[in-house]
Amino acid sequence: MSLDRVAEEFRVLGHATRLKVLEALDGGELCVCDLSQILELSMSGTSQQLRELRRLGAVNYRVSGKFAYYFLADRSWLELVRTMMRRSDSAGASAKEMRQAV
Repeated sequence: MSLDRVAEEFRVLGHATRLKVLEALDGGELCVCDLSQILELSMSGTSQQLRELRRLGAVNYRVSGKFAYYFLADRSWLELVRTMMRRSDSAGASAKEMRQAV
C-alpha cells in the first residue's frame, strides 16, 4: 500500500461527522433518515458522508424498498478511531498531570 493511499484513508477519517457515523453504526444498521437525525444533517449531507465511508470500505449498505440501511463493513476502522481516542485522552491526561506537577 502506498503512503498516498494511507494519507487518503486518514483524510476520510479526518472528518468528525464520519467518525460519528462509525460510532452510530456500532449499534447496528441504520437507514439514512435515522443517521441524518443522529448527525443533525440533511439526508443529502448524510449521504455524502456515507459515500466517503463506502469508498473507504468502512461501511456498506443494503436496500429494502425505498430505504438504504447502512452497517459497518469493516470494524477495524472503528477500532482505529477508538484507539486514537484513547491515545488522545491519555496524552491529554499526561499533559494535565505535567502542568499540575509544575
